[in-house]
Amino acid sequence: MRSFFGRLLKQYLIILCINQMASSLFRLMAALGRDVIVANTVGGFALLVVLVLGGFVISRENVHKWFVWGYWSSPLMYGQNAIAVNEFLGHSWRKVTPNSNETLGVLILKTRGFFPEAYWYWIGVGALIGYVFLYNFLFTLALQYLSRKDLIRYHVASAAFRKDQAGLSQEKLLERNASTAEELIQLPNKKSSSAFGVMAITY
Repeated sequence: MRSFFGRLLKQYLIILCINQMASSLFRLMAALGRDVIVANTVGGFALLVVLVLGGFVISRENVHKWFVWGYWSSPLMYGQNAIAVNEFLGHSWRKVTPNSNETLGVLILKTRGFFPEAYWYWIGVGALIGYVFLYNFLFTLALQYLSRKDLIRYHVASAAFRKDQAGLSQEKLLERNASTAEELIQLPNKKSSSAFGVMAITY
């Protein structure tokens, strides 16, 4: 019972570290972008890279050697390995499989490319805490040293561009409404002229 409760606390700790790491990462993306569109674009790309190189979508054995640095630099890899180690090294997965000297949990970890040693849990916790401090430090630098003049110019240019786009769309909308109104006005005239022509022919 004590081991289950300890694993529960360790699971909560690693999930809390992953949450803080993700919050720090997207806070950094917001500080670098300073705009909703740019921040969403950069944040979506960062999320894609972190998920793909986290070790779940592509296992460690399937990552190319020239791209293995991305696997080691992904913060989600450390969190996911810590979660897997905490789960599959538990009491429920300690059954030894036939024709093997290893437990079922260790075999599952090795099959998916995770590190089966128990100390990888604390490596994951330490790495995630390090990423939290790193991202918060870079966030502070981005707020402090990014040129305010460039940011003001960027916001002025983006506001002018949006205004032009809004004005252009409004002009197009007015032209479309005017052309539609002209067609509706001309349609009854055409019908009346054709009706008079038919009456003249019959007469």
